[in-house]
Amino acid sequence: MSEIEVNGYVRVPKGTTVYPTGDGVEAPSTREQVVKVARIFDVDVKSDNFYLLLPDEMRLRYFEASGGKRPIDPDILEFTDRLTKGDYRAVEWSTKWALIANLQPAEAPANAKKAEKAEKKPLTKQQQMVTGSVWRFTQDTELRYKVRNPAYATVRDDIENSLRQLPSHARTQNVEAKLNEMGVVDYLDEPWGPVKAGETFTVRGKLTSGFAGGQDVPMLFRGEKFTLPYSSLEPVIELVTER
Repeated sequence: MSEIEVNGYVRVPKGTTVYPTGDGVEAPSTREQVVKVARIFDVDVKSDNFYLLLPDEMRLRYFEASGGKRPIDPDILEFTDRLTKGDYRAVEWSTKWALIANLQPAEAPANAKKAEKAEKKPLTKQQQMVTGSVWRFTQDTELRYKVRNPAYATVRDDIENSLRQLPSHARTQNVEAKLNEMGVVDYLDEPWGPVKAGETFTVRGKLTSGFAGGQDVPMLFRGEKFTLPYSSLEPVIELVTER
C-alpha cells in the first residue's frame, strides 16, 4: 500500500503531534498506533484549522493579516511549509487528526481485517466511483454545483474585526456562529445544466474533499472536464463499467 486514502489505514509514529477535533490542546502521540482514516482535509491558509499549526506569536500576526486583508507574512508560510513538508493536508480518525506528511500508509490490523471480511457489505456508489469508471444517467435531471459567495469574505472580515478583543480560538468559534446565524455561506448552490437519461460520463479523478466540505467528482463530461458535487449525481446515476 503506497497511498493514504479515506477508509484506509495509517501508522501514527510515536511523538507525532496529534490535534483534537474539538476543544483541547495538541500533544505528541505517546505510542505508535495504526488507525483508520475517516477524512482527509486541507490545512492551508484558507482552511479553518491553519491557525492551529502556528505558535502563538505567528497566530496573532496571521489573524491580523487575515482581518486586514494583507498578505500573510513570509516567515509564517515558510514555517508551515516546513512543518507540513509542503503537503497542506491532514488525516482525521476518531476524534483526532494529524498532518498527512507525518503519517505512513499501513495495512489494516488483523482484527479489522477479520471484521471487514465478516461484513462483506456491497460497495456503495461512492466507493465504486473510482478513476476510469463509466456512469450513466438514469433519468433527465438538472445538475447543480457550488460557486464562491462573493459576499462571504467581506462579511467574515467585518465580523472578525468586531471581535478582535476575543482570544483567537474563541473569536473563530464566534465568527462561525455569527455567519451561520446570518445564513452567509462560503459557497452558493447554482444550476449547472440539464442532462438526459442515457448520457454517460467518465470519472477522471478520485473523490476529493471539496466545496463546502462536500464530496466532489472530477469527471469527463460532454467532451470537457467538470467537477460536480457527488450529492447532485448519486440519485440519478448507475455504473456502466468499472475501471
